[in-house]
Amino acid sequence: MSIKNLLEKRRSVRHYDPSYTISPEIIVSLIESASKSPNGNNIQATRYLIIDDPNVRQLLLPIAFNQNQVKEASTLIVMLGDYQAFDKDNIIKIHEEGFQAGYFNTTLRDYLANAAINYYANKSHEDLKLELIRDVSLASMSLILLANEAGFETITMSGYDSKQLKEALNISERYLDVLLIAIGKGTTAGHKTVRHNVNKVIYKNQIL
Repeated sequence: MSIKNLLEKRRSVRHYDPSYTISPEIIVSLIESASKSPNGNNIQATRYLIIDDPNVRQLLLPIAFNQNQVKEASTLIVMLGDYQAFDKDNIIKIHEEGFQAGYFNTTLRDYLANAAINYYANKSHEDLKLELIRDVSLASMSLILLANEAGFETITMSGYDSKQLKEALNISERYLDVLLIAIGKGTTAGHKTVRHNVNKVIYKNQIL
C-alpha cells in the first residue's frame, strides 16, 4: 500500500483485541525502520520504551486517564527524547562511525561534527526540548505508518500525567516523554474525521 493510501486510511483506533500478540521480533523490526527517520544532525535522540508487562500496563491505566488501549493493545511504546544525545561525545562518536563506514572523509566528518556541536552549544533547555519533540515526532509518525503497513492499528496518546508516568516507570530527567503509541489488532474501526480543505492550510510567501 502506498504512503498516500496509508494516510488516507489511517484511523486512531481505541479498541483492541487483548488476546492478540505481536512478536518482539516484529516490534524490533518496525522500530529499526522508524529509527531511519530524519533527525537533527543525525544525533539519533529518539528512544523507544516498550511496555509489555501486563502489571505495568495496569499501573499505567489510571495515569493515562483509563484509556483502555493502554492495557488492551498488543504493544505500548513510550516515545522518549534523550537529552544526552546533545553531548559532544555522542556527536563525535556518531560522526566517527560514519567515517569508519566510509560515508565521508575526515574533513567532512570533522566539519559535520563541529557544526552540530556548535549548533547545540548555546541552546537553552527549552530549545533542546523543542529539538527532541521534533525528532521524536518524526520517528513516531514513521513507526505508525510502518505498523499500519504491517496490518496493525495504532493510536498516539498525549493524554496522560507526565509526572506520574515518569515516576511509575522510573524515567529520569535525562529523558523527555513526548507521547505514547499503542499498536495492535483493532476490534472497532476508528471513526472518520473531517480535515480542512487543503486550500485552507496553504499559504504562499506570507501568512495572511
